[in-house]
Amino acid sequence: MPSYNFNMIILFVYLINIYFHQNVQHAPTALSRMDLLHALTVKEVLEIDDYHTNTPDKAYYNGHYYSDKAPGTVALALPAFYAGALMLKAIDIPLDSDAGWLFTSWVACAGSLAIVTSMGAVAMFSWLGRRVPPRIALLITAGLFLGAAPLPYATMMFSHSLAVGFIAIALWTLDRSTGRCDDGGCGLTKVKNWLKHYRYELLAGFTLGWTLASEYTAGIIVVGMIAVQLWGQKWRLWPVVLGALPALLLIPAYSWACLGTPFALPYSYQASFPEMKEGVYAIKWPDAETAYNLLFSTERGLFYWSPFLLLAVVGWFGLFKGKVREVLLFYGLPMIQVAVISGRVWDWPAGPTLGPRYLAPMLPLLALPCALGLMRFPRVGALLVVYSIGLTVLATATDACPSYSIGNPLTRLHIPLFLKGQFSYSLGEHVFGLPPYGSFALYVALVAGGLWWLWRQLPGAQKNI
Repeated sequence: MPSYNFNMIILFVYLINIYFHQNVQHAPTALSRMDLLHALTVKEVLEIDDYHTNTPDKAYYNGHYYSDKAPGTVALALPAFYAGALMLKAIDIPLDSDAGWLFTSWVACAGSLAIVTSMGAVAMFSWLGRRVPPRIALLITAGLFLGAAPLPYATMMFSHSLAVGFIAIALWTLDRSTGRCDDGGCGLTKVKNWLKHYRYELLAGFTLGWTLASEYTAGIIVVGMIAVQLWGQKWRLWPVVLGALPALLLIPAYSWACLGTPFALPYSYQASFPEMKEGVYAIKWPDAETAYNLLFSTERGLFYWSPFLLLAVVGWFGLFKGKVREVLLFYGLPMIQVAVISGRVWDWPAGPTLGPRYLAPMLPLLALPCALGLMRFPRVGALLVVYSIGLTVLATATDACPSYSIGNPLTRLHIPLFLKGQFSYSLGEHVFGLPPYGSFALYVALVAGGLWWLWRQLPGAQKNI
């Protein structure tokens, strides 16, 4: 496949990710990270004392408030956020004004989340393309990145889009082993040969390290991927661990700076939710009802909001042919993720958000089973992909932060907002001055036109699994 297609996929997914932006005032999780970015830039401190009243997602220790989130997302977004702050300063708009908060949030997401998500889409497409026909790979990649969690989460300061993008990149890199390094030499030459030989393992570790440093609930998938894919290959394990260390060190460093010790997380000092101090940061024993809600409910159900993922059930039969490692990776780990997260009974909706955000890290592992299911039922599967994209686009374009009280956001929030012509912030409306429906129509044209163009570039010939 010509290399320009990969560049076009990056550009396509990137534009789709940055076109809309959510009102961060409705997203406590995003606000917690934005508070820290403002504190770092304006006050040059980690304490969010001057901003903490806008979010319950904070830790309180020794008379000060801190963001209780994993530090990786803020670390990645800080350069873009700072550049946005400089642009505001150049045109005399206060950083802490409403316009300043919106602009820097948008720029920070565009300069971090959207980039990683776009690269993750290309990695997923390439990884799938080695196993299934290219058009099947394109459809599943589109479903995963435009019809599921990455799209809405990339339009606000949520770490879960990073997790999906980084894990997709890790799958791609771990697929490129060149075997054990037996190069000779000594001293610097030996080190250079080692680094060259294990560059993909180092990159995999780097991306998985950033995943965990950005989203703690991705730990099951990160550790599980390393254990399953590198079992019996210790020579590959150490480069992965080495690559992960720089990002992972952010976690104890942030804790030390805030709490005076590297051996505690800010979640231990959560200021608003005493339930966070029970169990393992509010996670207790698996609960069947909560698992059902996470998968099927109209409020947050994974299969309700991204029904194309049901293709993974059909894909089971394509993998279950003595491939124990594949079954563990693509089914075992997602089931463990669902079981563990179901133990978070007290707040299973996980705040104003679209879908079950704590299940997001497992989504890249469902890509291959979904692709196999799509190959068995191409017409039904393609309709499910298109429907999932339409559903996610509608929700992202209107309001991707539905509150706790809305039982079915699709019928009670997104469709009513669409009929009223009330949309999230968008480049079309708020930058180029298009009317609301005109801006939405342009976005739909970008999504549909881009997918159709990419589809036409790809061969339709089948490939053996």
